[in-house]
Amino acid sequence: MPVNRNALIRYRTIDKCLQNRRRKWTIEDLIDACNDALYEYEGVHTNISMRTIRLDLNAMRSDSLGYNAPIIVNNKKFYTYEDAEYSIANSPLTTQDLGILQEVSHLLRQFKGFSHFNEVSEMVNKLEDKIYSEQHQQASVIDFEKNDLLTGIEWLDILYKAIVNKTTLLITYQSFKARQAADIIFYPYLLKEYRNRWFILGMKKQGKEIITFALDRIQNITAQDKELFVQHKKFEPHTYFDNIIGVTRNYAEEPTTILFWASAHHAPYIKTKPIHASQKIVEEVKGGTHFSIAVIPNFEMERELIGFGEGIKILSPNNIVRQIKRKVRLISELYQE
Repeated sequence: MPVNRNALIRYRTIDKCLQNRRRKWTIEDLIDACNDALYEYEGVHTNISMRTIRLDLNAMRSDSLGYNAPIIVNNKKFYTYEDAEYSIANSPLTTQDLGILQEVSHLLRQFKGFSHFNEVSEMVNKLEDKIYSEQHQQASVIDFEKNDLLTGIEWLDILYKAIVNKTTLLITYQSFKARQAADIIFYPYLLKEYRNRWFILGMKKQGKEIITFALDRIQNITAQDKELFVQHKKFEPHTYFDNIIGVTRNYAEEPTTILFWASAHHAPYIKTKPIHASQKIVEEVKGGTHFSIAVIPNFEMERELIGFGEGIKILSPNNIVRQIKRKVRLISELYQE
């Protein structure tokens, strides 16, 4: 049964509502939620009829879409899922879904190997693995990195559209260091994923430097349509991360050449998976290898280097050596009785 885009938006909206058991949902509430969702995603005002939502609910309950959703009505008024863990997102793919995925996979596979489409290779692998596991009713044979407990992911779509449409936002944000949340007028420029955690880069109103917010620390986002969107004139997304490890960058600093020794045991891992794109082998020495990287020092760099434990020793510059020694000493003190 073919499903158009508007119907799919309604199904997903109803699904999200019925998963929220902290609220009781009447059919009028579901109509309002679907109208709001269609305006958010399609930019059009709609007036969905009660008949349409009733048909949607029946379609979700049936096998025609492959959902078989356990939708029940309490007190002849409030809609919910009988199974609190149910979601249409967890439903198995239908034959039609698999057919569409195979067509998409075949199309994307044509771009594999082109330097401009390096990201496509992983996407194709994920699609083909999903198709295989569904068709053969077997577990996936590729296990991609994921974080099922990731929070803040619900802001991705809103932020993506704000970047594309150049929309100024009011973000309620509380960092780990802050005692309470603050409302910030924000111009979003770029979404960035690092180690399975998402970040948004942009500029505060009346600010000058690029700042980074973690999506899992965002409490609320509201579009500020009457606020003029301001573009940072010097921000270059394609080069912004060239001189750093991770996402934190200090504009006041320049790249520093860091020389370090890696043990014979750790060196092969560092050679095959460089710590940074600037990494070079300086010389092979007794018991290991000397490497160098040229980066702007930040928290992520320190965490990366310390993470190798006894396998790495920083040799220069002195200020980085002192900083790492101090943190290693603090680590050692944690284990002293």
